[in-house]
Amino acid sequence: RRFTASFVVKYDKFLQDGLLKLRDVGETGEADDLPIVKDWLAAKALLGRIKTGAAALAGGKTAALGKAWIEQLPGGHGTPWTMDDDDYAQTHIRTRLCLIPTPDNYSFCGLERVSLGVGVLNVVEHRLLCSEVNFSQFPRVHLVVDVKRPADEPV
Repeated sequence: RRFTASFVVKYDKFLQDGLLKLRDVGETGEADDLPIVKDWLAAKALLGRIKTGAAALAGGKTAALGKAWIEQLPGGHGTPWTMDDDDYAQTHIRTRLCLIPTPDNYSFCGLERVSLGVGVLNVVEHRLLCSEVNFSQFPRVHLVVDVKRPADEPV
């Protein structure tokens, strides 16, 4: 709740084209926190909780986080269908966490359609065709965090 409240009050003004990057891949090829996370303590704490909670996705080991961003989708809008098949996509598991829900908001992945509940970390198979749609009149907000696949897990 603290994370969402601080986003609405202070950090949503940093959105660019509906996105606010929190982690990105740097020169080393590994993802690192961006400067905004250093200042935004609630973001740092939430990413830490996701890292701890993602141990199940990392074969019971401490998870390594990849890219992370906040995505705001305005009411009456959708995203293009995409399918990630690059090296990064093959080595990461994509998760979505609904921060601000709206009615009639759906995530599509392959043949599945779901409306994400607040506070539930959902795995999205981004290597299949995916899209988001928001039929409501209000913006919905998701936190997207990639988790590095265990090296011994088949791709």
